[in-house]
Amino acid sequence: MPIFEVSLPIMVTMFTFHKLRSFIAVAEEQSLRRGAERLNISQPPLSRQISALEKSLGVPLFDRVGRGISLTYAGTVFLHEAKSLVAAADRTVQLTLDAHAGKIGSIRVGYTEPSAFDFLPHVLARFRQEYPGVDLELHEMHSLESLSQLEQRTIDVAYLRPPIESNWVELTMLHPDRLIVALPENHPITAESIWLEDLKDEPFIGFSAALGSGISSASLQACASAGFTPRTKHYVSSIPMLMSMVASGAGIALISNQYSLIPYLGVRFAALYDERAESYLAFASRNSETKGSVSALKRLSMNVSAELFD
Repeated sequence: MPIFEVSLPIMVTMFTFHKLRSFIAVAEEQSLRRGAERLNISQPPLSRQISALEKSLGVPLFDRVGRGISLTYAGTVFLHEAKSLVAAADRTVQLTLDAHAGKIGSIRVGYTEPSAFDFLPHVLARFRQEYPGVDLELHEMHSLESLSQLEQRTIDVAYLRPPIESNWVELTMLHPDRLIVALPENHPITAESIWLEDLKDEPFIGFSAALGSGISSASLQACASAGFTPRTKHYVSSIPMLMSMVASGAGIALISNQYSLIPYLGVRFAALYDERAESYLAFASRNSETKGSVSALKRLSMNVSAELFD
């Protein structure tokens, strides 16, 4: 049951949170003098505030006997509700500030598989330590899918590989990712590091365009810098299929350095001397994004990237 039979707009005009806090101080101290000391104000204006509040409500909140005061039954009920209102207001303010600072909420994160090998674990561990009130929901996907889901608002951010074409996505470059070559285990080239030019006559295995053009574009640019265009004989849509085809001798492939952290049967890896043999990892979010937690994740990702890869 409501305390007062008045509409919310009328109730708001009756008292402010300042008046409620003044009332609470007097009620809890059971003294105008001690209430004034607690609020760090003089007693006369505090007494006027209480009288004005009672007049607005049309009911006495205190019994005044001599110099002492005590709550009426109506005052007791009003104290309980006033404390709830003030606590709710304080909580609302704090939640708003925390949301702006990125301390609460949730972030749906899309990421490419290679980023999960060495970079993302550091980001996630640090973020969960610094922002324990934010839930992270992770979704593995390729770069084109990340772009689509950002547009559909089914994810909030993505770790992906440029290039991308979009006017509504903000892209922040994080760090380069060196390319390596995956070779059949019995390939005649046995050196641990080679030049791309040494591979110009080899058949290549590439990624399907449906997965995005990040690695593919980087591979083509690197080969062009080495003076040739790769002869791509096969296209695959997954790393397991690519490794299987390499192991079978169907061709070689340029891939992210992170894949060398995992052994694949029948496949070995060689580093590349070529400076242009690299792709990039980027942090993507919508231009219109206003979540403080997204800004916090972006800042932390940039810091971790600089620490690990600079």
